[in-house]
Amino acid sequence: MDNKICIMTFHTTYNALNFEKALKREVIEVKLIPVPRDLSSSCGSAARFYLKDKEKALALAKEYNIELDELYERETEAEKPSLLERLLKKK
Repeated sequence: MDNKICIMTFHTTYNALNFEKALKREVIEVKLIPVPRDLSSSCGSAARFYLKDKEKALALAKEYNIELDELYERETEAEKPSLLERLLKKK
């Protein structure tokens, strides 16, 4: 579970920045990233953080009245097969 990540999307960049600030105040590792294309075709910001911090992150969002869009759970990039591996598997 420690190597799983969450990706949180937001309706506005303002909410993404406030979410990042709230998590950093609590020393939770977080990074703002572009919304991955496989999650949404719209451009925008998302926050990536570890699954182990999910409950605390959601509590902080509620405490600071930060409007969230969607929460996605994923494997870390290191665990995901590369594009080449996925293409070769399809053959």
